[in-house]
Amino acid sequence: MTLEGIYSYRERQTVDFERLTGARLFGIFGAVGSGKSAILEAMVYAVYGTMDRVSTEVGYNVMNLQSDRLFVDFEFRAGRDGGRYRAVVENRRNRKQFEKVASPRFSYYEWDGEDWRPCERRTVTDAIGLSAQNFKRVVIIPQGKFQEFLMLKDKERTEMMMDLFGELRQYALYD
Repeated sequence: MTLEGIYSYRERQTVDFERLTGARLFGIFGAVGSGKSAILEAMVYAVYGTMDRVSTEVGYNVMNLQSDRLFVDFEFRAGRDGGRYRAVVENRRNRKQFEKVASPRFSYYEWDGEDWRPCERRTVTDAIGLSAQNFKRVVIIPQGKFQEFLMLKDKERTEMMMDLFGELRQYALYD
């Protein structure tokens, strides 16, 4: 993942998840305000186009105040076959009106074995197999939200489990 101009990441930074995921499980640790949540939110923003911490205009509120550009390029593997996908988002600040940020441009790609082929967001999210809400519940569990995750109502918990373990439908074990 490459980040630039998002929250505390003013300068371009690259995180090599291939090295981190070698053991199939890893954690992101650091002091409060060190950018842990920014990395996770950048993933969600690039793939799903949403952010939880921002209730109003994403561009202005998320872009680093010393940056003219917000950029996230997130490459990952997903799906049963471990296919490679990329989600890219870019916003630019208006040079004359600091508070104005252009609408984000999202681009999605699928690796075809030789090159990145453009695709739709739906192709990428279908490969992941989770809605944005369930991705955040299961993969990220935002700070202070673990109790909420544990306290889901039966119907919500069942729906989430159905999404996560849809395979059980073929065995009629989902009831």
